[in-house]
Amino acid sequence: MIRKNECIQHPIRQKGMTLIELLIVVAIIGILTSIAYPSYQQHVLKSHRATAMADMMKIQIELELDKSKTGVYHFSSIVSGGTCSFCDTETSRYQFDIDDTGLGMDSYVITAAPVESSVQNKDKCGTLSLNAGSVGTAGQDSCW
Repeated sequence: MIRKNECIQHPIRQKGMTLIELLIVVAIIGILTSIAYPSYQQHVLKSHRATAMADMMKIQIELELDKSKTGVYHFSSIVSGGTCSFCDTETSRYQFDIDDTGLGMDSYVITAAPVESSVQNKDKCGTLSLNAGSVGTAGQDSCW
């Protein structure tokens, strides 16, 4: 005959987390978020800046193609009202303009100015410019 000892009680195991453990986890997540979010914002600004720079180069290529076909630059057909038809840059972030009053390498200067009411206005680089000689400038040297 097999005897069963029913006097031994098994300890009751609780599964789950206490409120203190949960609050500690939430606090750690909050600290990590507060550290990571500004870095994320800077990367978003940088990616939109890179898109604007690429669009400035596209504008320059279109200008040069147009001049090679017709012999003159047609600025208004490429950029009008601060936008260009083939650009990928969001119009709520940058406004494009072409200044054609210079000479030589500065015979035209393409600028991309951040819109004042946008978040892009907080970018350290400010207004970007690219001249006819493909020399880009910005608020800081590290921007291009």
